[in-house]
Amino acid sequence: MGDISLDFRPAITPAEIAKLQQLVNDMEVGQHLSITLERTDAHQADEILNILRDNNYNCQTKGGHHDEFYIRAKKEEE
Repeated sequence: MGDISLDFRPAITPAEIAKLQQLVNDMEVGQHLSITLERTDAHQADEILNILRDNNYNCQTKGGHHDEFYIRAKKEEE
């Protein structure tokens, strides 16, 4: 059970959203997920956050120092 990192740069595509949906279903309780987006795509974070929250993830967002925006999530027990 290790931490997983996804990089949704330069753009968030439907294929990446589908990959995320599959991944969150397969992760174990306690696993951490880090997602990197471009700051200009931060407005699309709601869709990602909704997927995570619907699957019992505790989420935090953070703006980066450059052009990045981060989502950190941990799978919680149901």
